[in-house]
Amino acid sequence: TVVYATTEPTEALLLGGWTAVLDAGELLQYGPTAEVFHRPASIRVARAFSDPPMNLLHGGAPALGLGLAAVTPDSTVGLRASALRVVQRPGDIALPGSVELAEISGSDTFVHVATPAGELVAQLGGVHFFDLGMRTTLYLDPAQAYVFGADGRLVRAPEREGR
Repeated sequence: TVVYATTEPTEALLLGGWTAVLDAGELLQYGPTAEVFHRPASIRVARAFSDPPMNLLHGGAPALGLGLAAVTPDSTVGLRASALRVVQRPGDIALPGSVELAEISGSDTFVHVATPAGELVAQLGGVHFFDLGMRTTLYLDPAQAYVFGADGRLVRAPEREGR
């Protein structure tokens, strides 16, 4: 038996096996690593087990318009940075905004965009250049949204392919 402690979600995903998510000395979730990543039991797990951190928006944000039954005014919508794109696909929701920061990290670009729904961070594959303050639009498939209830517990997670 090997116990490996890390603060890097990517390392835990690479190792696989089983993962225990601890925060402030409290066990928040334990289970198969992929299951914990794809179905975080709460906002606290989603924050701890996402890199970059999951985007969290108030469910009552008028600009969000996801059209999901699980979204209520007192819920929180979670969007992984990798689920946001700058190229639209059929059925996507558009979130226009302005670039606040663009940082290149290895082979990815992290773009921080201020939108009417809130600040979002998109993780784009490849190296992209954005001028600060430039207008851009982020796109997302509503099916990729997580929904957490008023108590912070997971209400809805995206369906995984092959399940």
